[in-house]
Amino acid sequence: MIHDMRVKPKTVLKKFHLFTTDILVVGGGLAGCMAAIKAAIAGDQKVTLVDKGLLGRSGSSIFAAGVINICTPEDRTEDWLKEVVVRGEYLNDQEWVKTLLEEIYPLAMEVDRWGQEILSKPILKRQSSGELIRLRGRGHEHSRISMLDALTTMDTMTRKVNSAGVEVFNRVMITDILVKDGKAAGAVGIDYREGKLLVFLSKALIMAASGCGFKSFFIGHKNLTGEAHRTALEHGVLLRHFDQANSNCTAKIADVHGLNLMIGMGGRFINAKGEEFLSRYDPKLGNSTLMPTIVLAFCLENDGGRGPVFLDLSAISHEDRKTLRDLIPEGIAVFESVGIDPFSQPIEWIPAFFGSIVQGGGIHIDTQCRSSLPGLYVVGDSSSSPHQGTASVGGLNLAFCLVSGERAARFSKRYTKEAPPPLMDAGLEEQLTSIDERIKRPLRNPRGKAPDEVISKIQQIMLRGDVAYLVDESSLKKALRQLEEVKELRSKLMARDGHELVKAMEVHSMLGVAEIILRSRLFRKESRGFLYRKDFPLTNNRDWLKWIMVRKDPSTENLELFAADFPTPYVKPPTEPHARFPVIG
Repeated sequence: MIHDMRVKPKTVLKKFHLFTTDILVVGGGLAGCMAAIKAAIAGDQKVTLVDKGLLGRSGSSIFAAGVINICTPEDRTEDWLKEVVVRGEYLNDQEWVKTLLEEIYPLAMEVDRWGQEILSKPILKRQSSGELIRLRGRGHEHSRISMLDALTTMDTMTRKVNSAGVEVFNRVMITDILVKDGKAAGAVGIDYREGKLLVFLSKALIMAASGCGFKSFFIGHKNLTGEAHRTALEHGVLLRHFDQANSNCTAKIADVHGLNLMIGMGGRFINAKGEEFLSRYDPKLGNSTLMPTIVLAFCLENDGGRGPVFLDLSAISHEDRKTLRDLIPEGIAVFESVGIDPFSQPIEWIPAFFGSIVQGGGIHIDTQCRSSLPGLYVVGDSSSSPHQGTASVGGLNLAFCLVSGERAARFSKRYTKEAPPPLMDAGLEEQLTSIDERIKRPLRNPRGKAPDEVISKIQQIMLRGDVAYLVDESSLKKALRQLEEVKELRSKLMARDGHELVKAMEVHSMLGVAEIILRSRLFRKESRGFLYRKDFPLTNNRDWLKWIMVRKDPSTENLELFAADFPTPYVKPPTEPHARFPVIG
C-alpha cells in the first residue's frame, strides 16, 4: 500500500527505494528500446529501462500503423530531403532531416535481421523478389513508405532489450527528473501496483516517454500525458514547437489507425455531398495531402455546411484489403464487430487531437540528442521531433525513433565515460523531500476532487474546435482563463490508491502541457501547419519562419516564450507571405 504520509521530513528518504545505474532510459516504445539496446549491447555499462506501462505494449509504437520511411542507398537523398522540408513548411531542422535519411537504412535492416533471428519473422514486408514493398502515402512524391509489422517489431525489441542485459522496471510512472550540480542525475517514479516510490540515480538520462495526448479520441496513447515535458520544463530545460500541437483523424464509430496505408492503397475522402473535396485544399496531393490539411479541411467543410466527411475504401483491391487485414487487424476487426464492411460503405471520419504527440512539440535537442540540460538526452516523441516541420511525409517518425535511439545511446555513453558515479547528497535529498510531499499530497484528500473529473475539464478546454483547429486571439485567451481556473483544483486532488495517484500526477502534467500549447499558439502570429489563426490567415516566412521556444525560470516559475531563427542550409524557403490554402471553402 502507499506509504503513510505522517512521517517527519528527515525520515522521508527511508520511504524511497533507491537504485543506481549508468544510463537510465525512460520509456519502452521503439525509441526507448533502441536506445537501451544500443547502450547495453557492448556490456561495459549498466543500463536501466523504466516504462509507465508494459515494455513493448505501451505508448504509440505498438500502434504504428505499418509504415516506416526508409531512404535506401538507391534513392536520391537530396530529393527526399527537399520533399520532407517542403512538406514540413520549412520548420524542419534540416541537419536532422539529412542525418535521418542517411542513417535509417542500416538501422532498419539491423532491426529486420533481429526479427528473423529472434522470432523467425520478417519485420519489413517484401516482394517475392526480396525487395522492400514501398508505397506512395500521404505527402509522398519522391519519397516512399515501407511496410512493417508493428507487433512483431515491438516483440522483437522487447526480447532484444532483455537479452542485452537491460534492467527493466514495468508499470512505473516517472514523475520527476533529478538534477545535481546543474546536470541530470536520475529520476523519481511511482510503482503504482506495489505502492512504492522509486529513485533511480544515473550518470545520464535518456528520455523516451512520448508526449501528451490529453487522453483524447485516438488509439494507443491514453497513458501518454506529458510527464517528460512537464518535469523538464520545471528544471528550465528548453522546449519548442508546441504551437504545432497536432491531430490525427479516425472513424467516428471507433478510434482506429492505418490511414497512411488506406490512402496509399486507394482510399479517398468525400463530404456529405459525395464530393472528393481535398483537391480543393491541396490541388497537387489531393487525398494524399498531409494531416494538417486533412483535419483543417474537415473543419472548413463542416463550417461550410458540407459535413460530415467520410472515408471511402471501395477502390482498394482485394489483394490490398488482405494486406490491411494483416497489418492493422484490430482496426478492421472493430468495424466488422459492429456489422460494418469498411470496403463497401463510406465511414464517417473525424479529427482526433494528438496534442504534443508525434510532431506536436517537445524537448529541444541537437543532432546528438542532447537537451539544454547536460546529461539529459531525448529521443522519439519526447523530443520536439526536429526532423518534422509542421507535418511531413508519412513514415518518418518510426525512422526517427530508430535513429534518435541509436544516436542517444552512442553519445550518452561517451558522456558517461567522464561522469562521476551516481551518489546521493544533501541537494538530492532536498529535492526528494519536496517531490515526496507533492506526489503524496492527494493521499491526504480522501474527499477531494477526483482526477477523472479534472481531466474531463482539461479535455473540455483543449479538445474544442476553436482551440485545437480554427483559432484566434479571443478563443486562445478564453481557453487560458479557463485553464487558470482548473489549475486551482490541483491542490484539491484526491487519491485512494496507486492508480488514482498516477491519475493525479497526470493532471499536473496535462495542465502544464496545455498551458505551453495555448501560449505557444497565441505567440505565433500566422497560420502554419496545424495552427490556423483566423486573425492571421497567411503563412509568413518573412517574419515567422522561426521556432517558438519555451522555458521556465525555476526561480520565478514564469514561462518565457521567444521566436528563434534557425539555419536552412540545404533547402531555401520562399519569402513572400501566402494563403494557407489555395481555396478555403
